[in-house]
Amino acid sequence: MGVVVDAAIGWLVQSILGNCFTEKLEAWTCTVGLADDVEKLKSAMRYVQMVLDAAKGRKIKSEPLENSLGDLKELLYDAEDVMDELDYYRLQENITNRFYL
Repeated sequence: MGVVVDAAIGWLVQSILGNCFTEKLEAWTCTVGLADDVEKLKSAMRYVQMVLDAAKGRKIKSEPLENSLGDLKELLYDAEDVMDELDYYRLQENITNRFYL
């Protein structure tokens, strides 16, 4: 126990919020009916960022809190994977539409 929350987690949140939510991806999620879900994900990411920022650099002495922060970190990686997949499907649809035009 006694884990220190590192800055890499904050970087991951910024990466997801800044790089994954591009204008093109957001426009595409509106056209396929996922805009509300993406907004919920963005809101959750901001909440996670707030919690992790509060814990950053602190030594965590509580095992339940340490486990919860670890779970949040895993959720961030999952969220990044979801955004990558959405962008993949957006690009795939773009290519398919160009092919059939």
